[in-house]
Amino acid sequence: MADKPTIYIVCSDRHRNGKTLLARVLVDYLLLEKRDPFVIDAGHPEGPLRALFPGRTALVDFSQVQGQMKLFDTIMGSPGRDYVIDLPAPQAENFYAAYRQLDFHIEATRAGFQIVVFFIVDKDYSSLKFSEEVQRQVAPALFIPVRNMQIGSALVPRSDTLSIDIPELDREVMSLIEVRYFSLRNFILGDEANMPAPLSRKLKIFLLEMMTALRDIEPAMTLARLRA
Repeated sequence: MADKPTIYIVCSDRHRNGKTLLARVLVDYLLLEKRDPFVIDAGHPEGPLRALFPGRTALVDFSQVQGQMKLFDTIMGSPGRDYVIDLPAPQAENFYAAYRQLDFHIEATRAGFQIVVFFIVDKDYSSLKFSEEVQRQVAPALFIPVRNMQIGSALVPRSDTLSIDIPELDREVMSLIEVRYFSLRNFILGDEANMPAPLSRKLKIFLLEMMTALRDIEPAMTLARLRA
């Protein structure tokens, strides 16, 4: 993963399509890479990531001005580390409007950050068009469209652009890892939490595919810088 402090924005324009799962895997991947990510969970009031990463998560209500300022102030107040923003679909337009209004891209760049956006493209063509508009408006260092193979996607991968697939995940496995405080990172490191062997194999395959895909980010960023 990149040596430069990075703000990872995980978003979509649709509900329940794997966005928080992707953010969760990304945080654990960064931890395994010896990074020190801080999580901004905009899924108020539930805060699904807060229980998974206690001590490194801020829960914000982005529907309120105070929550919006908390999100941006948290990042700008402590530069030099990675941030992962899990952005709920209903707040995507509000977030990017505030992003533009505050010239956040410029301020973040001045503070030494680079910005990476993961956008999960849903089944409808309108989701693909929305993702293209986000890419145009945000102009991140790297924009990564994502397909969730469990639900389908309007995205057609291109050979000249990095995209990521979230593999299908057995529903029984999903219910087990959703248990409070289940750590994917600890699972990778050998703590299988008494998971039945067939389900453990399925989770290992899923995580191997996800981690392999995330390792492609740094080469893609290097290539993007060369093209700039």
